[in-house]
Amino acid sequence: MVRIKNLGTVAMVVATIWVLSACAGGQVEMEEIGTTVNPAEEVNRLDSEISNARKNQLNVLAPTSFAKAEAYLNDAKEALKSGDEFSEILEPIGSGRTQLKRAEEMAQVARTTLPNAIKARELARAAGATNLGEDYVRAEEQFLKLTKAIENNDLKYAQNNREKVAAAFDQLEVRAIKERTLGEARKLIKQAEDEGARKLTPKTLAVAQQKLSHADAFISEHRYEKEKIQQKSSDALFQAQRLVQVKRQSKQVKE
Repeated sequence: MVRIKNLGTVAMVVATIWVLSACAGGQVEMEEIGTTVNPAEEVNRLDSEISNARKNQLNVLAPTSFAKAEAYLNDAKEALKSGDEFSEILEPIGSGRTQLKRAEEMAQVARTTLPNAIKARELARAAGATNLGEDYVRAEEQFLKLTKAIENNDLKYAQNNREKVAAAFDQLEVRAIKERTLGEARKLIKQAEDEGARKLTPKTLAVAQQKLSHADAFISEHRYEKEKIQQKSSDALFQAQRLVQVKRQSKQVKE
C-alpha cells in the first residue's frame, strides 16, 4: 500500500496521462484515485487485461499497439519492483491502457478488412499448420504485414494482399491435414523404397502408392469429410505397413 503525499501532484499526473492518451488516438479517462491506493492491484489489473487481449488475438490483429501495451506493463512492473512513487507507476499503466484501447480499435478494423485471411489462418492453425516450419512462419509474417499496415492507416496494402495471404493459409491447412492423416503412411512407403521395394516388391509398392495417392487427392477436394478421410488414411497406412513387411520377407528369402 502506497500513501499519496501530494494529491495535487497525483491529479496533475492523471490529467497529463489523459492528455497523452487523447493524443495517442484514443481518449481513455483515468479512474479517480483515492487517498490510499494499492499499486500492485493496478499493475495486476493491467496484466490481466493484456492477457485477455492476447486471448482475443489482439497480439496479431494489432501487433504494434499490443507490443507497446506490453512494454508499458513491463515499465510499471519495474517501477513497482523498485518501490517508486505511485505517480511513476500510474503513468505507464495509463499509457498501457491507451495502447490497449487502440489495439482493440485496430483489431476491429482488421476483422472487418481481413475476414477471409483471419478465417483461413484460424483453420490452418487448428489443422496443425504451425508444425510445418518455415512455410508457416512465412505466411504468419505476411499476415502480420497486413495488420501492421492497417495500424499505419495503409488500408490499400492490406486490401491488395489479403487474398494472397488467405490462399497461403488455405494451402497450409490442406498440407497440415495431409501430414496429420497420411504422414506415417508416406514415411513407411519412402522407407520401403529406400530399402529396395521397387525391385523386391514392385506390385505391393504400387498398391500402397495408389492408396496413398487416392487418399491425398480426396483430402485436396474434401478436407472436412473427416470420417471418409479417416477411412482412406487407414487404408493407406495398412498398405504401407504391409509393404514394409512383405519387403522384409522378400529380402530374407532372397538372402
